[in-house]
Amino acid sequence: MLSKEFNLATLRALDLFAPLTDQELEFLRPELGVRTASVGDVIMEAQTPGDELFILLVGEVKVIHDYRSASEKVVATVHPIGLFGEMALLTGAPRSATVVATDTSRFLTLRRDGLESVLHTYPSVCMSLLRHAYRIINELNAKIRS
Repeated sequence: MLSKEFNLATLRALDLFAPLTDQELEFLRPELGVRTASVGDVIMEAQTPGDELFILLVGEVKVIHDYRSASEKVVATVHPIGLFGEMALLTGAPRSATVVATDTSRFLTLRRDGLESVLHTYPSVCMSLLRHAYRIINELNAKIRS
């Protein structure tokens, strides 16, 4: 659970939560967790269940396809206030990539059951999440074409 001292303005700085009112953010707060990672820590692994999304507050992570194989490829670098892990959370499909901390990092986390609770009460969060996912899909399609 996110502490009461955590500034709601920080949540509002995230595209996902920017449209939410203070009341909606307060409803969301107990569903958020905090995690930390050291350099080299695997935050999530490809082909595992996607039951949590991550919001990077501090540090840097790399999103890696075919981690630790001959065809390993870094497909994205995530910087603070970046979101990752949402696609598997939305689709129910296994994770498509592995994410590794390249710096000491701190995250907010939101588990599937917490997200569903928020979505039932405040459907506007769903629209924000879908817009973000659509933007990611468009960026990946552009990379594939180039």
